[in-house]
Amino acid sequence: MPERRRTRQHALRSLAGASLCLLAAAATGVFAQSATPSAAPSATAAPAKSQANGRTIGQAIAIINPGFEEPATGARAPGWLTGQHWGPKRDYEWAVDTTVAAEGKASYRIRRLSPQAYGMIHQQVDVTALAGKTLELSAQLRTEDVGPEGWLLVVNIDGRHGILEQLRGTPVTGTTGWRRETLRFKLPAEATDVKLGVMLLDRGTGWIDDVALRSFD
Repeated sequence: MPERRRTRQHALRSLAGASLCLLAAAATGVFAQSATPSAAPSATAAPAKSQANGRTIGQAIAIINPGFEEPATGARAPGWLTGQHWGPKRDYEWAVDTTVAAEGKASYRIRRLSPQAYGMIHQQVDVTALAGKTLELSAQLRTEDVGPEGWLLVVNIDGRHGILEQLRGTPVTGTTGWRRETLRFKLPAEATDVKLGVMLLDRGTGWIDDVALRSFD
């Protein structure tokens, strides 16, 4: 075989081998990442749409400490605020619970100690860029001896001049294991932020874990 033809065939085989290596690296995810650190997720930033069995399940919206895994200071979980209807905070026990969890190693627990209209834990999220879209709040909830008014998801939609609307999920009552509850709602065009969380409206103890917020077109 002429020398020129052998050289050309050798070059083609080398190119084909290199292409196969690149395809294998891409398939297994072994490309080196950029040395530039990633920016912290914004509360209004939405990653690519997720899929489950071919069904679009929305775009995730970042919230702080959704699984209550970050180290807590006393009863306060980073990113979350506690509140009750009125008076000093002596009617409820608020705590990060490291003995019970739906996911990871911790959850958040609220126990009513004396009669009170409600006790809650919530977080504020800026939704200015999402006004007009449909959002879905979901979380794993668990209860122990909760009265008929229940333990439930709650969302306050705020505008520039105050609250626009409050939405409540289905009350979970009695004693139950972990189950995921959802609350879907459409943001008004004038919405600026939402306060999302969970509320105890009766006696008993409620737990929350694995909180998620998603947007839908």
